[in-house]
Amino acid sequence: MNERREDQTPTGDSPTGGGNPVGGDETTEDQLEADNPVEQDTLETLDPDNPPA
Repeated sequence: MNERREDQTPTGDSPTGGGNPVGGDETTEDQLEADNPVEQDTLETLDPDNPPA
């Protein structure tokens, strides 16, 4: 296995060194607000607590 990654940041570590997971933390969802109807639809689609029918 001689594969090299361009980015040498260890996998799973935050590139900013903040210690938060790359996907955000428990407050990220509360900080998301839609600016228009398209963004609102996208946020509703991505909401894990509201799966599509």
